[in-house]
Amino acid sequence: MDKWCKILLELILYSVCEKGESRNVAEKLIALFNSVGKVISADLYELKSVVGMNDASVASIQCVREIIKRILKGKLEELSIMDNREKLIEYLKATIGQFRKEGLRVIYLDPGNRLVHEYVQDTGTVNKTPFYIREIVKRGLLVEAMSAIVAHNHPSGDQEPSEEDEKNTRKLELACDNVGIKLMDHVIITEKSHFSFYDNGLM
Repeated sequence: MDKWCKILLELILYSVCEKGESRNVAEKLIALFNSVGKVISADLYELKSVVGMNDASVASIQCVREIIKRILKGKLEELSIMDNREKLIEYLKATIGQFRKEGLRVIYLDPGNRLVHEYVQDTGTVNKTPFYIREIVKRGLLVEAMSAIVAHNHPSGDQEPSEEDEKNTRKLELACDNVGIKLMDHVIITEKSHFSFYDNGLM
């Protein structure tokens, strides 16, 4: 692990932990989550489970996560996503790549392939996330999207799609097509890699 990441985590906690406890708490967080990235991505209840984490320290980490997300999302909103896919992957890795449970996001695009809306679905389990196809299509219609990209993470680190991933992709593709929304891609994200149905000629 980059020692500077650990030092930065200590600095984030320095003013909000009890005096002299920031290093100890940072070490506990890293021991539990294995990396600073996963600490930043941890949810409220996971963070609160660590001895020494008070409301202020939890809020500080959540603020860092939100700042990172907004910076990366701001870059996406200025670009044609299909022409700048590396920015999309960067954003997805930062937002769901470190999750310890599966989570799903849908990026809705306008005619110029720019982001117009993002749907964040509730987190699933360590190896499964539900695909609410009806809700995904409904939201696409509400924001008048021309196309969409769906993405979910694999906490296992294996980016290859499962049989269920492939089935859900085809079902969603058909449902979107029936209402005039083109499903452009399904991206599977891990901490260090990704799989794109589009890039692999599957869409």
